[in-house]
Amino acid sequence: MRDMRRSASLIAALAALAACGSQSTVDEALRADLDAAATATIEMAPRGEGTQVVSSIESKQPTRPQVTPVRQVKAPARTPRPETPQVTQASAPEPTATRPTSTPAVSPPPPGGYKSVGEVIRNAPFPIKP
Repeated sequence: MRDMRRSASLIAALAALAACGSQSTVDEALRADLDAAATATIEMAPRGEGTQVVSSIESKQPTRPQVTPVRQVKAPARTPRPETPQVTQASAPEPTATRPTSTPAVSPPPPGGYKSVGEVIRNAPFPIKP
């Protein structure tokens, strides 16, 4: 393990020495591009007067909406409906409600009576909702 560390550090030192000691050769086209980029000024945005957009809520003098008057239209005058005379019968008496004199028929229980609640509900003469 100790020998591995020594050999790894030796390899790293030799690589660093080799990288620093060698002369780099730069192509003429690359050197011209680097010189042009170093001397030129780059503008990211125009420096002129820009358009300022401010909403009416954010401005110091907000505009108020103007209320326009509603045009009132008068409805035409209604004409009354013509009345037609209705024929009435003076001699006919008014109908009156009468009470029934008999009670509705209820079926009697079967002989021996009902056996269960379900049978009573099924055999009832009127609907029963449990």
